[in-house]
Amino acid sequence: MPEEIYAIEMREIVMEFSGVRALDKADFFLRQGQVMGLVGKNGAGKSTLMKIINGVYTQTSGTVSFFGNMIDRSVTVKEREHTVAMIYQDYSLVGEMTVAENIFLNSEPIRRGLIADTSCIEKTKAFFDSMDIHIDPREKVKNLSTGDMQMVEIAKAIMKNTKIILMDEPTAALDAEATVKFFEIITKLKEKGYSIVISTHHLQHIMDNCDSVTIIRDGKTCMAKPIQDTSLTEVIAQMLGETGFQARKSRPYRNYDHEKPLLEVKNITSKVIQKPLCFEIRPGEVVGLAGLKGAGRTEIMNCLYGIDPFKSGEILLQGKSLKIKQPKDAIKNGIFLVPENRHTQGLSLMHTLYDNALLPILRQLTRKKVLIDDKKGKQIVDDIIDTMKVKTPGKNVVISKLSGGNQQKVVVGKALKSNPKILLMDDPTYGVDIHAKLDITNSISRFTDEGGGVLFVSSELIEMIENCDRILLIKYNQIVGEIRDVPNAGLTEDSLMAAIQ
Repeated sequence: MPEEIYAIEMREIVMEFSGVRALDKADFFLRQGQVMGLVGKNGAGKSTLMKIINGVYTQTSGTVSFFGNMIDRSVTVKEREHTVAMIYQDYSLVGEMTVAENIFLNSEPIRRGLIADTSCIEKTKAFFDSMDIHIDPREKVKNLSTGDMQMVEIAKAIMKNTKIILMDEPTAALDAEATVKFFEIITKLKEKGYSIVISTHHLQHIMDNCDSVTIIRDGKTCMAKPIQDTSLTEVIAQMLGETGFQARKSRPYRNYDHEKPLLEVKNITSKVIQKPLCFEIRPGEVVGLAGLKGAGRTEIMNCLYGIDPFKSGEILLQGKSLKIKQPKDAIKNGIFLVPENRHTQGLSLMHTLYDNALLPILRQLTRKKVLIDDKKGKQIVDDIIDTMKVKTPGKNVVISKLSGGNQQKVVVGKALKSNPKILLMDDPTYGVDIHAKLDITNSISRFTDEGGGVLFVSSELIEMIENCDRILLIKYNQIVGEIRDVPNAGLTEDSLMAAIQ
């Protein structure tokens, strides 16, 4: 019987960075026309493996073959793009250009020395029609929803006649409806013979939509099985290298009704919030904002934080009226935001962990208004690393070198060190693994146990249910409903999804 030819065949891949092994003789096999789930903890080596496949990294040793042909280590990303395409978590689209222009960027058809715009539009429309995608090829990308942007990224890969598609956290920024549409497209691509790798922390998406799963742990392949031969419990155990691990469950019930509000939002409006907005947060309470993407969750937090200052109304903290015209006013008064995007809003990626952790509290460390107390700063950073369980080779590592989960722990840790009374947490566990989620949600519990209040948003509805005491339902930048006593409300993901529609 002839040996099977794989779409991707990787054997004994070693990848070293400055003497540190990110991959240690890892194997990876993707069959033709298969959808493979690639999972592992933050820092396990998943992204490194995919970057070796598409040529961003060159492996230290080991072999890579596409469809039975060994790929020389010198073959570049550009040379590989007709076989393999990578769709990254952060979209590589130009907002001011149209959908068709983005799809054909750097590969535009030329007629008589000019770009054939009509041809680009026609080819884009033909592809969208074949996939039942309803996007105008002439629309500027900046006007699209996040879900539609994801479809444009897929189209960019397909229109290059690629055969293998690699996807890094493709559903992380999608709401439930867009996620369903995304996997419908994946099924159609599979039926057309494409071979697809999906790397994600959404393990249930892997179980529901992939043909097989490969698990990377500490740089090694620890399991590769058809989905039908494994279970979610086994996948989690293999991924973490432990049994009996249990993620955090719902918060215990506590009656906040008779407590004096910590934060009072009274009839505020902004350039985005047109109708007066009112709500309260009590000491120790986690209040969720649940709504579809674009419903106003982030906009409300930006208003409280001074990014989009309120025009009218009043914000009171412990009974004191606050004037918040910019973020530094919010921080000074005890309100701190953990932003939706850690890369563009939460961190300075070119600087060290040490610098990032201390940036919000430099004034607290300044002696005689000139010198920074470096000894105290080191103690604070060490405490963040220890308390948040940040995996790092040291305080002075450039933060972009850390995994996404460890970067996010630094974002949360520095927020807590600013001594806030209110934490605004906009998708704080976005794109992190189970362990990192547990460390972050445990930090929320410690904060509320000490009397702090939290305004919480998550794109994963189960996290809203597990972490919130009360949930406000948001539509069109307004509160349209409220779910009280969440731990005892019998909420499910389906019932919460129905409530926010």
